Amino acid sequence: MKRAILLMLALSLTLAVPALAQDDAPVKGDKAFKTLDANGDGKVTKDEFMAAAQKRAAARWEKLDPTGKGFVTKEDLEGVRAKAREKAQARKAKKDAPAQ
Repeated sequence: MKRAILLMLALSLTLAVPALAQDDAPVKGDKAFKTLDANGDGKVTKDEFMAAAQKRAAARWEKLDPTGKGFVTKEDLEGVRAKAREKAQARKAKKDAPAQ
């Protein structure tokens, strides 16, 4: 069971990261450590790290399979990537727009 979960996690991250990287602002530095350190003891255990990775993978899976059908097709992935590109283009256009 753990092996299947880890395989799904690796697969979802491999497929989803390029498509969704623009949607999720990276958590860096102290904030990242605090996010991983679930019990606040100043240490990140393997269990805490894996739980955070699984939670993030589950959130990404929800974006890939919003209807909850339990699988993702190539077309689904292409749709997610297209949406991510549209959002990135909209952000760029907003950023490049002249200030009023």
